[in-house]
This record gives sequence, structure tokens and C-alpha cells, in this order.
Amino acid sequence: MPTTEDPTATAAQDCSQASAGSIIQRLVREHRRWQSKDFPLIAHLFDEAQSEESAQPACLAPLRNAFHRLCAEMEGHMSREEHVLFPAILDAQAEAESAAKDFGSIRNPIGMIEQEHDWEAERLEAMRKIARDYQLPENAHEKLRLLFRELEALEAAMHAHTRLESSILFARALAAETAPSKPVA
Repeated sequence: MPTTEDPTATAAQDCSQASAGSIIQRLVREHRRWQSKDFPLIAHLFDEAQSEESAQPACLAPLRNAFHRLCAEMEGHMSREEHVLFPAILDAQAEAESAAKDFGSIRNPIGMIEQEHDWEAERLEAMRKIARDYQLPENAHEKLRLLFRELEALEAAMHAHTRLESSILFARALAAETAPSKPVA
């Protein structure tokens, strides 16, 4: 049964006191779930919906294209987070007085990732617009209904994921970088 709870607020509450390492583990698990379960399931549902003999909405082909573009962009985005930004955040946390990174301030990769988050939000909004707010006529086939539910759930999960990164993980990393260093005793 669907809940009316805001997944963004729930994710933030669940992680508000968690360590950076725990938050990163959660974020990486979500990346893996999207790559191994959600993206392939939705791609399969597009195949199923388009193979139906009943009339298909005109939005299906452009929506599929937008979804595949989002998936392709997310692969690079998730890789940059996992191989550049997340290790840098953990390193900075471990060594508060560490030397400058290859990219200078942690603000630089965070700024790059935040720009990508803005683009992802635009892609998700475009998909929602193409799908007419994921509203279907009463006589729509069940496979199409399932596809739209999965796309809507992915959108909500991605927004919650981005909010967790930006509001908690990145905010903490930026605050730690600007905090005065503690003298060594």
C-alpha cells in the first residue's frame, strides 16, 4: 500500500545523524539497485508496453528515448560520485588537515555534481511532461500502468537520493572544509 510520507523527508531524517560512510554506503546501494533492478525493469516494461496490440499513447516513444538518455547520463554521474567525490569526502573526513586535493577545494567536485543534479531534475521533469504527469486513460493496458508507476517511483527515489546528497552529505563536507582546523595537541 503506497504511503503518503515524503521519501525525501524520510531519507533526510533517517540519515541526519549517520556518518558520511554510512550515508555513502546507502547512496551506493541505491546506485546498484537502479543499475541492476530499476533501469532494466523499466526498459523491459517499455518493451512490453510497446509490444501490446492495443493502441499506444503517442508519448511512449519519446518517453522511452528520454528514459534511455537519463540512464546513459546517470551511468557517468554515478561513476563520478563513486570514484571521485565520495572517496574525496571520506578522505577529507579522515584527514581534516589534509593537503590540497587534485581538484582543490571539495567545492569543485560538489559543484560539478550539483550541476548534474540540476540536469537530472530537468530530465525527470521533461519525462513527466512527456507522460502528461503520468496520467493514463481509464482503458489503458495494465502493462502501461505498471510502466508509469515504475517511472514515477524512480523519479521520487532519484529526488530523495539527490536531496540526501545535497542537504546532508555535501552540506557536511562543505562545512567541514570551511571549519577552522583544530590544533594538534
